[in-house]
Amino acid sequence: MKYKITVVTATRAEYGLLSSVIRQITNDPLLELDLIVTGTHLEEYFGNTYQEIERDGFVSYQTIPIYAGTDEAGILEGMANAASKIGTYLSCSRPDVLVMLGDRFELYPIAGCCVALHIPIAHISGGEISEGAQDEYFRHAITKMASMHFTSNESCRKRVVQMGENPNYVFNVGDLGIENIKTIKFLSKRELEEDLGIQFTDTMFQVTFHPVTTEYDSVRQLKALLDVFSRHEEYQVIFTRPNADSQGLELGSMIDQFVETHAARSKVFPSLGYRRYLSLLSFCTAIVGNSSSGIVEAPYLHIGVIDVGNRQKGRECAASVIHCPAEEEALEQAFETVCSTQYKNQLPKVKSPYEAENTAERIVDLIKRNLSGGLQQKRFFDLEENSGKGC
Repeated sequence: MKYKITVVTATRAEYGLLSSVIRQITNDPLLELDLIVTGTHLEEYFGNTYQEIERDGFVSYQTIPIYAGTDEAGILEGMANAASKIGTYLSCSRPDVLVMLGDRFELYPIAGCCVALHIPIAHISGGEISEGAQDEYFRHAITKMASMHFTSNESCRKRVVQMGENPNYVFNVGDLGIENIKTIKFLSKRELEEDLGIQFTDTMFQVTFHPVTTEYDSVRQLKALLDVFSRHEEYQVIFTRPNADSQGLELGSMIDQFVETHAARSKVFPSLGYRRYLSLLSFCTAIVGNSSSGIVEAPYLHIGVIDVGNRQKGRECAASVIHCPAEEEALEQAFETVCSTQYKNQLPKVKSPYEAENTAERIVDLIKRNLSGGLQQKRFFDLEENSGKGC
């Protein structure tokens, strides 16, 4: 008997993490992959990143368009589309389990559909904290709808159990982003320069700045960062576009304008793909902005990190992460620090709190094991009631 496992991906970032899990499912003779490609993957502005999925060899998948814009009305319509269109598809396909990663608003209505259709959810990267984003709410809500949980470290695992999830179904497997670094073949500097059409300099920053969706001044915050970059002609700046959250298009326009004005030392890409992204990151002075890759992948690569603003506030971080308010004076000081010899000399000693072994393989093996054993009806796991049993 084969188990049908549906994997849903709606953004470039989460696909890059899920790709190793998808490959494990594809290579397992006991499993049947049902891949749903949706969201910004299907949008030209965001790089038509479904093409990256195809380049990885995953050519059999369902495309379900749901994107409707990045303003509030568009986000609401996108969520409604996800519930209606993907819910209808799932009601016909009836997988044994659905795998989703993270915290995006597109995933929340899909999780609700799974509950209504009695389809178990295997949730990756629950229990994390990002106080500056609405992802914080969606992530924890998905946790409460999921039947199996695969967390990035032990702190996250304990947090999921604290939310009332049975510890027998909560597994600390490490972060898939670290596994990518261990397993992919990185591009050389020459290959990257030819591929991206750039010449690397000694001081190069990779910048990803997403909307801060629990606050209302993302434009001001990005302006402060761009103003600092404007004053430093010695800085080479490589941007990736903001994601499809509220104000994302406005931030993208600001970045486009900066690149047009500073064309000799800056460039913007809708998406780099996880191989090019990590390869580029390995040659940078630092990653700057508010992406989770500055919290997870960059410290493992021993690359500098300037985490701007509150979007990632609350996440467990390596010692190399410089937290910086989105204010010009503070940013100037952070850039001075990250370029200093003293800071750079400490980077090789940095330890990541997200590292583990064989993350994707363990996720798929644990899904199979729990499906074969039969998932039990969920019951709230009360810590007080079970205090003597251990977590």
